[in-house]
Amino acid sequence: MAPTRRVTVAVVDDHDVVLSGVRAWIDGDPRPVEIVDTATSIDGLDPRLAADVLVIDPRTGGEPAFARIAELAAAGHRIVVFSQCAEADLARRAELAGARAFVRKESGECRRRLVEAILAAATDAPTDAPADAPADAPRGPSPCRPQFSEQELRTMRLWLGGLTRAAVARKMGISEHTVKQYLARAREKYARAGRDASNRIALYREARRDGLLDD
Repeated sequence: MAPTRRVTVAVVDDHDVVLSGVRAWIDGDPRPVEIVDTATSIDGLDPRLAADVLVIDPRTGGEPAFARIAELAAAGHRIVVFSQCAEADLARRAELAGARAFVRKESGECRRRLVEAILAAATDAPTDAPADAPADAPRGPSPCRPQFSEQELRTMRLWLGGLTRAAVARKMGISEHTVKQYLARAREKYARAGRDASNRIALYREARRDGLLDD
């Protein structure tokens, strides 16, 4: 579904030529997309500019920034990963981090694909897989949803809602050690399902994806 208003975009890439190229693509596209910010690092984005979609090269700054992408996604930002790498694992990591799409810089139609991915992300349009993921990248719905006990669910909801483990223990009338056990079990169940929930941000992302958290 096409957006009814102009979609604002912020682009992060550590190569000025890429930033200039993406700006030229979008400025020359007749569809309602506008770049409002560019930066050579995620930290360089202007926090006062709340863009509808963030386009990010995950290798900006050297090491893949999937932890930062997961933080941004968990905070409600819509993200399109724009990378020159074609590895299926990279596309999968982008998806697990919460990116709405993965577009390769070197694909023959990356200009069209990038704008389409931005528009789809802005309208929360459902996709079966990242827009330009490698052919051997996983496709289809998210991995299976683990089954949790009521105590595990309540513990996750309280902890991911912002309480400390000690506060969760007091609220539930259990020991802090038991709280740690419930959280460890939840992470282990996600791990067995092939889903990374190894830290608080990752667990929040997966629980949110499964509809386990209150809005």
